[in-house]
Amino acid sequence: MVLVVAAAAGGSAAWLRSRHPDALPHPSCGAASTHFLAGDTKILSADRGALACFLTAAMQCKRASLGVTEMGVDAGTDYVFAIASGDAPCQVTEQRQDYSANFGGSQSAISTVPCRTVAVTSTGVALSCRGRSVLIPANVISRSDVPA
Repeated sequence: MVLVVAAAAGGSAAWLRSRHPDALPHPSCGAASTHFLAGDTKILSADRGALACFLTAAMQCKRASLGVTEMGVDAGTDYVFAIASGDAPCQVTEQRQDYSANFGGSQSAISTVPCRTVAVTSTGVALSCRGRSVLIPANVISRSDVPA
């Protein structure tokens, strides 16, 4: 009986993965990771120059994108924030895809929403997406800021 349940669960995850095979676009600035994407986001790691690239693009309203992974223990969400070039305020789009490592792994369908640019300062890019505040900070959190 246990074997049947495990096989069914594995088949279910395979169905989810094949049901939503679309991948998020490759971010032009690179990628970063955090545990919580919110109005006070702390970036734990980032590709070299990724945050500066995104901040500069937001300041100049130039086309660019940044990938952000919000990590949990065995599930999370991948985001791509994309800036369209043009006049201020910049048009920013959030694409997101949830993922899970459980039962062989799965990914949800990609959803896309427009964001409103709230502020672009030397400390980061503040957005409002889906009615929630999102900060893309300009820097990775330093080791001295991480609680012991």
